[in-house]
Amino acid sequence: MNKIDALFKIILLNVALLGSLALGAMGFDQSNLVGLRYGPNLSWGGMVNTPIVWGQWVPQANVGLRYTWLEPLSPVNYGEPLGIASAYLKMDGSLELSPFYGGFHAGLGLRPFKVNPQIEFNFVYESFFYFRSNLEMVNADVKGGGHIAESWNSKYILDKVGDSDFDYAQLFDMSIDLSYSLPHGSIIGLGAHYILSDISTDFEGKSYDYERNIPVFSRDYIVEILSFGRFPVSDFVSVIYEGMYLKTGLLRSGGNVKKESLSYRMMLLGAHLSWKDGMRNFIFKAGMWKRDKKRFYNGSFAQQLLIQLEYKRYFSLPFHSNSSK
Repeated sequence: MNKIDALFKIILLNVALLGSLALGAMGFDQSNLVGLRYGPNLSWGGMVNTPIVWGQWVPQANVGLRYTWLEPLSPVNYGEPLGIASAYLKMDGSLELSPFYGGFHAGLGLRPFKVNPQIEFNFVYESFFYFRSNLEMVNADVKGGGHIAESWNSKYILDKVGDSDFDYAQLFDMSIDLSYSLPHGSIIGLGAHYILSDISTDFEGKSYDYERNIPVFSRDYIVEILSFGRFPVSDFVSVIYEGMYLKTGLLRSGGNVKKESLSYRMMLLGAHLSWKDGMRNFIFKAGMWKRDKKRFYNGSFAQQLLIQLEYKRYFSLPFHSNSSK
């Protein structure tokens, strides 16, 4: 590795560490439940998660700027907060930057029925550049060809950062979300995502999705199942939980498995602090993650314990209605 690559790696890792100190988010965005208004919404925020002990999980960090327009499907003034049963058309766009990639999201959503429980359909296009961080990954345990556990860990990935070229990735995320509003402002929900991934790489199709922390082929699909809940304790504090299951595609060729279906699951429990009528949000979550197949290696119990911090701030626009009573 030359001096430029070594310097780049040092800068990249320092950005990740600074992000973990300063700073959403992987999984469900809890801040949307209290911060979104009809009409235009502009927000910025950041997220970081890290295991208690570094090992198998790659720490994540990102910051972003997001613009969302909610067009009501019933006579409602712009700036009004969302009700228990809301119907709208959603237009969404965001910029995202992490130590490993940068890019944008653009999407459309529809919540067609003003009922409870609610159903929402979304389509999101993602476009990213990898910052010299696209890696060759082992995607199947093959005799003489390595094992997934040897490369699907933070040591391998962080050691290889800076060794590859800049690469381009695009993803197509189609999802359906179901949510049910309970008394006293509580809400529970489920979401299902089907994601088509296309990453430019010279590594015979083998790559890595940093946003979701899982090895993928250059052309792959990802199934993501989410569950979430929010239970207000006061106007300021809510107890929240989130669950996630991720699974990639399986690829066979001539009876041989070229790529195994990789998967892991995660459960987090925490507190959501929200003030200024939902325009400021801080979230602390803790829990654990676990891979489904033992031979992929989860690390020690301490390496499976995870902490995640999120901050999101909405810009207050002149016509926003005050949701406090």
